[in-house]
Amino acid sequence: MAKVLLVDFTQADKDRLVAGKYSVDLQQTGWKTGLDLPFELGPDTEIVFYQIGEGTAPGREDLHARVHETLVERVRDGLKVVCFIGGGEACRLANIVGPIDGLDVRESARPDAVVFNPRALFHVPFERFKPYIGRAFRLLPEPLGEGIWDKASSGNGAFEVLAKTVEGAPAAMVVPKGRGSIMLLPWFGAKTIDVVEYILKDQRAPASQVPAEAAPGWIEGEDYVFPELKALIAKRDDEKKRFEEVLADYDRRIKDLRTGGEEEFHHLLDGEGPALKKAVVNALRYLVWGRVVDVDRYWKNTIRDKEEDVWIIEPADLAVEAGLRKGELVLVLARSDRNWAADDECGLLQRFKGRRMREFDNTRMKAVLIGNYFCAAEAKGRPNPFSGAQIEEAQKDGNGLLTSYELFRAIKAEKEGRISKDAIRDRIKTQTGLITFEI
Repeated sequence: MAKVLLVDFTQADKDRLVAGKYSVDLQQTGWKTGLDLPFELGPDTEIVFYQIGEGTAPGREDLHARVHETLVERVRDGLKVVCFIGGGEACRLANIVGPIDGLDVRESARPDAVVFNPRALFHVPFERFKPYIGRAFRLLPEPLGEGIWDKASSGNGAFEVLAKTVEGAPAAMVVPKGRGSIMLLPWFGAKTIDVVEYILKDQRAPASQVPAEAAPGWIEGEDYVFPELKALIAKRDDEKKRFEEVLADYDRRIKDLRTGGEEEFHHLLDGEGPALKKAVVNALRYLVWGRVVDVDRYWKNTIRDKEEDVWIIEPADLAVEAGLRKGELVLVLARSDRNWAADDECGLLQRFKGRRMREFDNTRMKAVLIGNYFCAAEAKGRPNPFSGAQIEEAQKDGNGLLTSYELFRAIKAEKEGRISKDAIRDRIKTQTGLITFEI
């Protein structure tokens, strides 16, 4: 059975997705055909795209009246539904996806006045196809204040608002239901199928499925302990009963290992702001890589915007001033957040690299963003924070995107003898787009 279901799209739309190697089925509602035919949701369907209103004729309000009962249960089990609202009576939405608390699709908003949430899912394709919005509606009657992109709901949990009108009324949003979600979007006219393709290429969980904050103490778990500390703890347990003096000695040595190095590496996993930057500098110096320069400290007596956080200059024997103009440079940005990586943060890579190329008259540069995203969640449960569009842009510009957890994993693997420092340095220096290590 097909994994993608198009509802009230055209055969040409289906053929286009099939040509892109997607498993697709196509159905038409009774409002589209004028016939009261059964609506079938295949057992293997993972995502439904429903185009509402455009090109439809008036129909009975009781058409497909019980479809939503089956569909909502499937959504709770993980099905995703995306609705492009281009008009039509309210029944065309409610009969398929079910009632949504507070939903009020009545007054059309000016398509050119829609403002998309800069941190929302699929922000890049939404902005790209914004000029093609044919119709947009105010979905909730009350406007939201500036900077507010969520709305509490007694029936469905918190709505994530994806777009608002200039007055602040939600014009697109995600409604979470169990493990799945219902996404309500404006109608993009002939470009609607293009937006469908972007969503299929770059699916990510809605913000409501960002990993939960971990319980205190998770960072002390076995997954984050270096091998030398693990061995000492095991040996201490074996000798505890017989040698109290030895036990005290091992306790001292364990404390020295933690405070003398591992604690600083742990800030790659839970650090933010200056603590994260310090941990990144420490990690790069541990890799014995060229001359690692803390930009803030280098310019501490100079009034200027510091912009990037770290320079790695090769060869290491060059003075900083000479290396900036004649050596090979890697510009490093250290960033943290409790959510996905933002487009504007990723965009700083090429902007700062271009400025340094002009300033130092040197084109032998690469920029790398090292990000501690979802920093409130346990590290091993975090998803990839970078979107497909962000990765593609970094590849085009010859830059790199690296999570601080991936850097921590590489250093831990090096200490365990599974990868060399040379291999870690080479991957960061040469790989573009998303940087990962074979460990």
